[in-house]
Amino acid sequence: MGTRGLLLAVCVALAAATLGAVSPASAGELTNVDPPEDVQYYDLTEGVESALPGTVMLDRRDGDLGRYSVRYTGKRIRVSLKLRELTRTEPILMIQARFRWPEGGQLNHAEAVITATERNRSGTARMTTHQPCTVKHRISYQNNRARLSFPARCFSSPRWVQFNSWVLTIDHKTDPTYLHGDHVFPVISADDNAVERFTRRIRRP
Repeated sequence: MGTRGLLLAVCVALAAATLGAVSPASAGELTNVDPPEDVQYYDLTEGVESALPGTVMLDRRDGDLGRYSVRYTGKRIRVSLKLRELTRTEPILMIQARFRWPEGGQLNHAEAVITATERNRSGTARMTTHQPCTVKHRISYQNNRARLSFPARCFSSPRWVQFNSWVLTIDHKTDPTYLHGDHVFPVISADDNAVERFTRRIRRP
């Protein structure tokens, strides 16, 4: 299974997106701290379902999300992730910035995904929207930080967006046997009825 297939299996088939109640609005920018020592380990040798619910790795700092910031300037949406440690030792680093926004009377979802490998530690970025969308990004291993941004028109410049994020390290692009992951809100669950949570609204200025 390729990386994209893994994401589809892990993030879509096992995590139902919700249209639940929305929280109070936040104007323009959201910054928050993520709890430490909450990186999860998933053993995929017998498949995704057998890997759930995962095991908390209390002593793992690599890929442990520390702080996140999302800024909606009107023309661009910018994300900054500060990690407690970010090393070059894992074969694959994948950073997902997950979004939800209103359009056409419903809630839409998309991801901006950064993927870095042993051959390309600076990584590449893409957006999962149907229309073309250029995602700018930068990974700083020295400063334990990742940034990305993209035009708000990728989402048709909505009134507001909501955010979630998942930072993963994986052993192989194809047929992975394990992954470590830390998220703002849980992205996968052993409960088929579980729903994905997002931050409060980050409103366009």
